[in-house]
Amino acid sequence: MRPTGPAPSLTPASRTRPACIALQNEDAEEDAVVITALTEVPFCCHADLVTMNRAALLTVASTLNDKLPLALQIDTSAERSDAFIRNSIELLV
Repeated sequence: MRPTGPAPSLTPASRTRPACIALQNEDAEEDAVVITALTEVPFCCHADLVTMNRAALLTVASTLNDKLPLALQIDTSAERSDAFIRNSIELLV
C-alpha cells in the first residue's frame, strides 16, 4: 500500500551530511589525540591551495575553524599573510 499523505519534510538536521573526512592532530599539552570530522572537503590538494587568493584561503580556514577546537584554529587576522594561512592549513591536513 502506498502512503497517501504528503511526503515528510526534511528538517535542517535531517539534511546534515555525514562526515566525509577526518583530521587527526596531537595535543601535547593534554597528551591527547584530537579527531576532527568534516562534512565537506574544503579544497582538493596542495596545488589547489597554492593557487588560492586570500578570500578563498579564508573560506577554507573558516570551514576548518568551524569544526576545530580553539587551540587548533587557524589565525586569520588581518596581519597574517596569505602564506601564513596557507601553511597553517597545510600543517593541519
